[in-house]
Amino acid sequence: MLEEIRKIVEEEFELQAESFDTNVLLIRCSRGKLKKLMNTLKSQGFNYPHTISVVDYTPKGKGFEVNYILENLVFKKMVVVRVELSEDDLSIPTVSDVFPAFQPHERECWEMFGINFVGNPRLEVMLLPEWAEGLFPLRKSYDFKKHRKPSKEKK
Repeated sequence: MLEEIRKIVEEEFELQAESFDTNVLLIRCSRGKLKKLMNTLKSQGFNYPHTISVVDYTPKGKGFEVNYILENLVFKKMVVVRVELSEDDLSIPTVSDVFPAFQPHERECWEMFGINFVGNPRLEVMLLPEWAEGLFPLRKSYDFKKHRKPSKEKK
């Protein structure tokens, strides 16, 4: 089954796909092809969205990676769709219209890393206090000492 998906990805989308494990296929995608790829994967039975994760490679000069993890529950196969973003342009189209369950995941990635999911109607603070908006605490450049509340001294 994953070989069929790999063939579609490589021929129809002209993207790279590699087996990560016997049950996992890793697809490297551009932001311009993301929504169409997600619709295709959904139509192929990958209709269980697990999560979206972001990796900050800025200290290595590589920007950010956004990883979408989908599963086909019938065949017990997974697909990881990886999109690389430069530090200069952290916008990516939302896929919450394809997979509504990804909407809060996109909000969390926006709040914690500053990834702008274009088209997501609810990019608003969800986890952090209002004063922390725009600080992006999961970025490697975040200065924890600067925003830490002073601890009370024990007597």
